Amino acid sequence: MRYGARFLFRIFGALAHGAASDIPKESRSDPGREPSDAGTWMRLPFLSRRFVIGSLIAFSILVANAFVSYRTIANLIEASRTAENTLKLVGALKDLQRNVVGSEVELRGYIIGGERERLAGAQAFVGRAADLVQTLGALSGTIPDQMPQIEQLGALIDEERERLAALSEIHSRKGVSAAIRTIKETARAATTRHIQRLTTDLMAAGDARLARRAEQSKRGSDLSVITAAVATLFNLGLLGFVVLLVRREIKDRQHAEEVVKFAATHDPLTGLPNRLLLTERVNRALATAKSEARRIAMLFIDLDRFKNINDTLGHEAGDRLLQNVANRLARCVRRSDTVARQGGDEFVVLIEAFQGPGDLARVAEKILVEVAEPMTVYGREFQITASIGVSICPVDGDDLQALLKNADIAMYRAKQQGKNTYQFYAEQMNPHSVERLELEAALRRALERNELTLHYQPKVQARTGRVTGIECLLRWQHPTIGPVPPDQIVPLAEETGLIVPIGKWALRTACLQARKWAEQGLPLLRMAVNLSARQFMSATLLDDVASTIAETGMDPRWIEFEVTESVMMPEPEQAVELLRKLKAIGVRLTIDDFGTGYSSLAYLKRLPIDSVKIDASFVRGVPVDASDVAITDTILAMSRSLGLKVVAEGVETLEQMRFLERRGCDEMQGYYFSKPLPAEQLTAYLREHEAASWESGPREASSRIRLVSGGERRIPK
Repeated sequence: MRYGARFLFRIFGALAHGAASDIPKESRSDPGREPSDAGTWMRLPFLSRRFVIGSLIAFSILVANAFVSYRTIANLIEASRTAENTLKLVGALKDLQRNVVGSEVELRGYIIGGERERLAGAQAFVGRAADLVQTLGALSGTIPDQMPQIEQLGALIDEERERLAALSEIHSRKGVSAAIRTIKETARAATTRHIQRLTTDLMAAGDARLARRAEQSKRGSDLSVITAAVATLFNLGLLGFVVLLVRREIKDRQHAEEVVKFAATHDPLTGLPNRLLLTERVNRALATAKSEARRIAMLFIDLDRFKNINDTLGHEAGDRLLQNVANRLARCVRRSDTVARQGGDEFVVLIEAFQGPGDLARVAEKILVEVAEPMTVYGREFQITASIGVSICPVDGDDLQALLKNADIAMYRAKQQGKNTYQFYAEQMNPHSVERLELEAALRRALERNELTLHYQPKVQARTGRVTGIECLLRWQHPTIGPVPPDQIVPLAEETGLIVPIGKWALRTACLQARKWAEQGLPLLRMAVNLSARQFMSATLLDDVASTIAETGMDPRWIEFEVTESVMMPEPEQAVELLRKLKAIGVRLTIDDFGTGYSSLAYLKRLPIDSVKIDASFVRGVPVDASDVAITDTILAMSRSLGLKVVAEGVETLEQMRFLERRGCDEMQGYYFSKPLPAEQLTAYLREHEAASWESGPREASSRIRLVSGGERRIPK
């Protein structure tokens, strides 16, 4: 009885609240995963359509069943009421008949004895008969088809009552003899017999009606018993159906809550625990480790160059790659360990039980090998590597934030060591990592604070020595630490995504500077701007170029974009199409750092480019290093065969300049001619260069025009 009451309570609770009272465990939609440690979650505030429709159908059937029962009971009551009225009718008819007979007896006694009391008794009997006729009229609903007979019966009795009243009057005025003569004169034996006959007919009809009602009541009682039995069985079945429906609703509600709970504690893309569940498991592991004097470790994993894959191949390919990596990470650890996705291409592994750092090193090496295995995404084979940072509790921190921060610092040190490796956290790493975070935050504000500037390095035509173009190079003057090396700015901007707005700013600044030089009377020069990988694959590149040209009024023929070979290699077809669209705008295109990539001659001839730029690493060895000489000659010959101009960068000596000039190089740039200069210094340089060009002949210009600060080393772009 106790369990039955509890079950009924749960049923009504489900009907009222639309949810079960049990706290669900880990979602069954992900079998093999260990139970979740998440707390109680809010129940879903809705009922399923199946439950609502089933409940409505059950309620409708219950109402119909109740209506049938009501009609059966109502029919029984109606039959009982009709039988009762019929009995009253028959009784009234019998009384009426007795009163009529009594009236005749008293009237005859009056005739014989002449006693006035006998005449009054006959008159009283007729009066009571008249009252009974009114009673019969009140029961007209029981005998609607016999009302004419009752009305006729009432009329005859009224006539008889009037006759007796008249006889009583005559008796009082003229005596008994006159009254008796009047009786004989007005005697109507047919009236009394007619009344008797009508009464007998009405009684016979009532008896017949009563017999029919009795038969109907018997049949109705049998039907009621059958109906009650069927209704009881049907109601029991309906109750069983409702119970099953409620149990199914409870089960579905539990499953729905488990799904919601799983979605709240797991990453939707990879199915791994998310930050919420990782936090709970780490806190639990920390509490256990402190109480049992054990150690736990955290591995922070970041995929190398994932942003390039995501930007060049699209987010769908990137998502599929992340799913593959998640599956591989899960295979590298034990079931007692936790693999979670921190966000983006970052993963975290929580290891709760290990003997020493050697165990962690073996896990990290296993992960590196597993991740580096080639994988196929959408029919194409890729290979990606990872960098791992390791922190240990309590040595490197005793809470989640400290362990994550230090593992992240160690991971960045692994990237600095060349990627595809792992590093344990060491306390001396922290200052460098904090410095890097501060530098990243400062770069985000550099554009707003006008801390970024462009330096300009001239390109000199080898044949005439005239300046024909300017390469625009990014510089950053940090307000506290001073100039930031260029080889730190671009990678940091690439990684943070700031390279796109910075690149748009650089193009606009270069165009405005070129217009300013032209307004100062200097010749209009080609302004060369470098395009990074992220810029090149940006969806807004074409719109940014077009809007900048429209805003500054710069002729696109005087804009040059320098793109490296490596930028175009991941998606050659897409790169060619984008270059053609840029070319359609009217700008010039140059392949930068040529010779350091993997472009073939067949691929190079498909590119809609205007020139190639020999990398400084090859120029540095000429004319002494035979290999550099051979490579440079090959690039020059290949470019001439394709009708492309050749620009040599990194020219720092007179011998290099003369070698390139003899080999037919079109343009040169480097410290031999000028280092990158701010706009004001380059303005003076251009004026001096123009004056020197007019004073000397074309052949002398290339050897005379030179501006190098004594002893300065060349710095990267």
